[in-house]
Amino acid sequence: MNLDYLRTYIEVVRLGSFSEVAKKLSISQPAVSFQIQKLERDLGVHLIDRGQSVIIMTEAGKRLLHFAEYVEQGRIHLRRDLDQLRDEVVGELGIAASTIPGEYLLPPLLGEFKTLYPSVSAQVIISDSLTVIDGVRDGKYEVGFCGVTPEGRELETFKVSEDEIVLIVFPEHPFAQRGEVSSIELEGEPFIFREETSGTQQSLKSLLAEAGLDINQYSPHLVLGTTQAVISAVEAGVGIAFVSNLAIKKSVALNLVNKITVNVEITKNRLSLRRNFYCIYRKERVVSRLLTEFIAFIQARISCGKVGIT
Repeated sequence: MNLDYLRTYIEVVRLGSFSEVAKKLSISQPAVSFQIQKLERDLGVHLIDRGQSVIIMTEAGKRLLHFAEYVEQGRIHLRRDLDQLRDEVVGELGIAASTIPGEYLLPPLLGEFKTLYPSVSAQVIISDSLTVIDGVRDGKYEVGFCGVTPEGRELETFKVSEDEIVLIVFPEHPFAQRGEVSSIELEGEPFIFREETSGTQQSLKSLLAEAGLDINQYSPHLVLGTTQAVISAVEAGVGIAFVSNLAIKKSVALNLVNKITVNVEITKNRLSLRRNFYCIYRKERVVSRLLTEFIAFIQARISCGKVGIT
């Protein structure tokens, strides 16, 4: 049984499209079909119900998927073990990151790391913070970056950077001309929020509570899945939003949104919503040299002040 064909099968099930798998694996669509058919011939069973308009696995297909995922994890672990035996830092680094660190902190860091170690490849999966934590804890990814500290003791955690969650409005909004509002004035405004599992949303909820404010005072007009989607909606005049200061620098520079200072009515203090981003990885006796070098690289950049802090 060809192990590469098993990987193709996993992707077919995950993406639900032969053409999308072909794009991801840089092979032709007929090649994808051939590999699935070859697996079926070798095993003597049908893996996919071809009478459906979408990819639906047969019972045999479900069992093969479980086996294929087990084999793929074994191949990943073997690659990590072999990487440790080499003098050169090589290998593939699987990284999971929540939106802000994944889109704004990691790209320049990975570019610099690749310059130091050209034989290293890295794949970054962007997801919400809770999914990042689960993925690293389960061993699906070697390292993660998120805005929430994980519970339990099985993960190592260290602070990477700081950020501030700020209120933004579109330039035509009445708040934009004032630049400063009270917390009471926010009630009834059409807010755009991230989903509940987002690190930004979780941080916003807890930080508002620390300031004596309840996030339930503000009714969600829209709930969107990415920070950029939230910013784009504000730019379009759909509503107002609390977002990462790291994420809005370009929009502010182009005068597409305005940052607004919020004064807490009860305390008369300026609302400050500062939060941290963290690097997480599993506590393991044996850590690949690649991961060791990457963690050391990140920590060195932090000590030099070269990781973006607002």
